[in-house]
Amino acid sequence: MANDKTRTWQIAIHGTFDVANYGDLLFPIIAEAELSRRLGAVRMHRFSYHGKTVGEWPYAVTSLTELPAIAHSLDATLIGGGFIIRFDKFVADGYLPPDPAIHHPTGYWLVPALMALQHGVPLIWNAPGMHCNDVPDWARPLLALAIEHSPHVKVRDALTQTALQSVSQHARIEVLPDTAFGLAQLVDVQRPSAQLRDLLSQYELDKPYLVVHAADGLHTFLDLWRSASPALAHVQLLILPIGPVLGDHASALGPTPDRSMTLPFWPSPLLLAELIAHSVGVIGHSYHLAISAIAFGLPVFCSAHLDTGKFTALPAYGRVFQLRHDHPLDPQWFFAQLGRQPLSPATQLAVKQLHEHWDQVAELIVTRRAGEPQVMNRVLQSLPAVFENMQTQQGELRDARRQLAQADGRGVFHRFKKFMARNAQ
Repeated sequence: MANDKTRTWQIAIHGTFDVANYGDLLFPIIAEAELSRRLGAVRMHRFSYHGKTVGEWPYAVTSLTELPAIAHSLDATLIGGGFIIRFDKFVADGYLPPDPAIHHPTGYWLVPALMALQHGVPLIWNAPGMHCNDVPDWARPLLALAIEHSPHVKVRDALTQTALQSVSQHARIEVLPDTAFGLAQLVDVQRPSAQLRDLLSQYELDKPYLVVHAADGLHTFLDLWRSASPALAHVQLLILPIGPVLGDHASALGPTPDRSMTLPFWPSPLLLAELIAHSVGVIGHSYHLAISAIAFGLPVFCSAHLDTGKFTALPAYGRVFQLRHDHPLDPQWFFAQLGRQPLSPATQLAVKQLHEHWDQVAELIVTRRAGEPQVMNRVLQSLPAVFENMQTQQGELRDARRQLAQADGRGVFHRFKKFMARNAQ
């Protein structure tokens, strides 16, 4: 791959990087590290609804209100990862675009993808996810356009693949493990950072510790802990919020458990990843808490249902244990699961797949393989007809409803049913 090491590559990545959620904040960090390793100097434009500055946030975030002005100058657009392919309105409490002209929520993922097509910018689907929501009829042609004309469509699980493949039979959509499985490329467990060493010393985390998600649903584990089993006498708890934006707080666990520690601040994403990497295991509901532990060969005690949604992908990686509310934990069994072990074959394969993914992304950026801008020109060409047809259909629908409301005979009702059936096709 020929590469100009003298230039600075302008890379956009889109997601919800303006909210306090560990998994969301990881994706730009991972992308920047992996692409810098392959391309040299990279400037990451992290786009979300709301701008953030270094100091108040782990990194700068650019508001989507700025995207129209710079979309043409980008060398690549990455969509995701994370759970961002969605159409429902409730993303997080009060989370809305700064400008009502930006559609919610497709404004932070689908619209940027269409802008990349418009400007001939390589469009990369960076293992985003979709579950628990359907694609509305109005969005299907736009989503099909975006994935059919992207040279690289990777999604993080089979459920997302199935949902998107129902929109387009022509697009090549492949499953790629969540990019957080590559965290070990960024965090060296053999060489803890100075920041981590200082933290462990300052807060006297000098014994083996478990990372506990500061969220509810951990009653089974807390019952075990409060039983004061001798098997766990030399283990500490580090209680961490994983997604403060989702309401994570130590108070969700009830009375403070013995031999537990909370921090007076929320760690930066990489420091949080290091804290997980140096633990003996993790307990909680968070998807990216689980993935981070798996990436470092640690056990996961998961309070989420492993047979539902995105969590169905986790058991294949090994050492992912379901916390059951109706089944007490055996202390000897629990203690035996703790500690680091070699990565499972499935995890090793995930790391290999991610290495290949980033190689392919770098190649696409250098060769500037992208969709043809004429695709979006055709969409713009058709918009007046689309809007006119929508207006005509809405008018016909109103007329039919009015006639139905006014008529007592079955004839009008049958005509209304026929009209509805025709427009549903």
